[in-house]
Amino acid sequence: MKLIGLLGGVGWETTAIYYRLLNEYVQRDLGGHHSARILIHSLDSGDIESHRRAGNWDEIGHILGEAAGALKAGGAEFIILATNTMHRIVDHISTVSDLELLHIADPVGAKLRADGFTRVALLGTRHTMESDFYPNVLETRYGLSVITPEPDERAEVQRIISDELCHGIIRAESEFFVGELVRKLHARGAEAVILGCSHITTIIPPECDIIPVYDTTRLHARAAVRHALGDRP
Repeated sequence: MKLIGLLGGVGWETTAIYYRLLNEYVQRDLGGHHSARILIHSLDSGDIESHRRAGNWDEIGHILGEAAGALKAGGAEFIILATNTMHRIVDHISTVSDLELLHIADPVGAKLRADGFTRVALLGTRHTMESDFYPNVLETRYGLSVITPEPDERAEVQRIISDELCHGIIRAESEFFVGELVRKLHARGAEAVILGCSHITTIIPPECDIIPVYDTTRLHARAAVRHALGDRP
């Protein structure tokens, strides 16, 4: 089993979810007392958030690059980022660490394509929805077209994530807003919705019956375990 380098801390709750899922999937695949081999480097989310708000992505890249290098020095054989948003700088992280990085959009695109979808909606932080790291992978590798909410809707989703969900606050009005937003995206032609933020799943559960939804955290963790085990089924 390969040693998984888990670059986390943005935020720690999501990192904890990844840790649990990685171990659950290894246990499911191997049985017995098996668990995942994981090396974790957990960053101070406050530092990352300060640089994000200031638009200092070069500094964020430097911090994550150093952390990825530490994972390699510790023996990690490949890296996964326990965050959607930071995938906008994956090329830098991979180059600095000289380690393979399992991109979150690949297992998502593969699953959506296998399920027969061609037009999908993306929900997540504003940076995730407005960056090109999802569309670049989904469109070029899997032939999927990606749509996102309107600018004012993206701003409100970001507010809900950063001001409420990140602090464990779930408001009925926010739940209603996101539910209506999914309906609007469906009306615009989306055949499925990518939940590109682990916090979003708390107000749109995977069993949502409005439209098929895909939890990127689960798909990413599952792909990481398959890779660690040599892509066994």
